[in-house]
Amino acid sequence: MGRHRRVTALVVLAAPLTLSPAAAIELAFPVACEIGATCAIQHYVDRDAGPEALDYRCGHQTYDGHDGVDIRVPTLRDMTAGVAVLAAADGTVQRTRDGVSDAMFDEENAGAVADRECGNGVFVSHAGGWSTQYCHMKRGSIRVAPGDAVKAGTPLGEIGLSGMTEFPHLHFTVRDRDGTVDPFATEP
Repeated sequence: MGRHRRVTALVVLAAPLTLSPAAAIELAFPVACEIGATCAIQHYVDRDAGPEALDYRCGHQTYDGHDGVDIRVPTLRDMTAGVAVLAAADGTVQRTRDGVSDAMFDEENAGAVADRECGNGVFVSHAGGWSTQYCHMKRGSIRVAPGDAVKAGTPLGEIGLSGMTEFPHLHFTVRDRDGTVDPFATEP
C-alpha cells in the first residue's frame, strides 16, 4: 500500500450487520513512507477474540489484544531524521499529548509510562462517529492542537519512540463509535 492509496474500513462485528456505503470511512496511509523501502508494518490488529492472535490474513503478525497497526521505521537514525505522521482522513483534532521522552520501554520502569502508554499522540474525530488515534510520536513533533481541522494528508507530527514501545513506530488505531476496527478489513 503506497502513501496515497486509500482503503475503506468496514466495521467487523460479532453479530451480522449490513452497512451502507455511507457507514464506511476512506483512509489514506498515515505515514509519509514507502512500505518495504523506508518503513514496514510490524504488527496488525489482532482479529481473534480469544487468547490466540490472528492478523487479517489469518497469520500471526500480531499479538493477543493488539488494537492497531504498527508502522515501523528501520532505525533510530530514520526516526531522528523525521518521518511524518499524516492524518488518515478529514476530521477535527480532539486531543494531543506531547512531552513524553523518546526512550525504549523497559518492564522494570513500567511506572514511568503508566497512563501514558500511547506516549505522545493525536486523537482525531471524523464524520459518522469514526476516530483515529496516532501513538508513540516523537517528543516535540506534534504540529496540531485540539480544535484544529485537518484534511487527509495533513502532517500531525513525526514517528517516535515515546510511551510503551521498544522500537520507533506509529501505532495507528481506527475506531467506530469506540469499537476498534481493523483498517485492513477493506473493500476495493
